[in-house]
This record gives sequence, structure tokens and C-alpha cells, in this order.
Amino acid sequence: MSGKILGILEYALSKEMEGMSFYESKSKTVHNEEVKKTFLELSKMESDHVDYINNLINKINEDEPLRYNGEDIGDAFRDRQKKEIVNQGDFKKLKTDIPVLRMAYLIEQDFMEFYNKASESVEGKEIKEILRHLAQWEKVHRDRIYDLYQKLSKDFWEHMETDPIF
Repeated sequence: MSGKILGILEYALSKEMEGMSFYESKSKTVHNEEVKKTFLELSKMESDHVDYINNLINKINEDEPLRYNGEDIGDAFRDRQKKEIVNQGDFKKLKTDIPVLRMAYLIEQDFMEFYNKASESVEGKEIKEILRHLAQWEKVHRDRIYDLYQKLSKDFWEHMETDPIF
């Protein structure tokens, strides 16, 4: 059983490292300051996930039991969701930031689905809770990105005085 869990966590570790790298890289290319700040925060959060998962892997390798301790997913994004996004009048640059936000959304959606499916495939209350917890972290990231994506898309299309075809 620990082999399956170790495989899940090692895969998760590689995906979290990819996410961290993606956000760090894209924070240097996006134009909107709110997007940049969000990506820098996400990069830091993904780094925290890497540390968390590394710790779990080390515990398995040392035959220590895994314990879910009910860590809080944090209120940083929830608090910031309530703030208004300021575009500083440069709406044309949003057209390159919006697709990057969409990619970020899909990354977080994939992470969330992976952790949820992994939690269903393992036995043991503690590891199930840990994987569900990781899924919840990714859901918070996904929802924050989606809200930002929706807001910037709406601002962009309203400024362009047209509606996109959906």
C-alpha cells in the first residue's frame, strides 16, 4: 500500500514543482499587477505544497505513520477576492494575460481532480484526508484564478465595447 501512496505523492510532487515553476515564470511575463501578484503568491503556495509533500514522502520512507492534522488552507485568497481589481487603464495588455489565467485555471483544476481521484483510490483514513486536503488547497487556487479571470475578461470586453462569442 505504501508503494501506491508513494507513487501518488511523487507524481504530485512533480506536478506541484511544475506549477511553482509555471507561476514564477508567468509572473515575469504578465502585464496586470494583480495577475502578477497572484502568480507570485501562487508560486509561494506551490512551494509550500512541495515542502508539505516532501515531508509526507520522507515520513513514508522512514516508516513513520502519516497523520492528517487539519491544516488551514489559509484566508489569503479569500480576503483578496473581495478587493477590486485595478487595471490602471491599460486594457489592451489584458488580452495576453487572460489566456495565461485560463491556463493557470486548468492547471489548478487538474491538480484538484488528481488529488480527489487519488483520495478515492487509497485506503486509510489519514492519507484520504491528506489528499482531500490537498484537493481543497487546489480548489481555493482554482477559484481565485477563475474569479480573477472572469473579472479581467469582463473588464476587457466592456472596455472593447463588444461581447465575445461563446
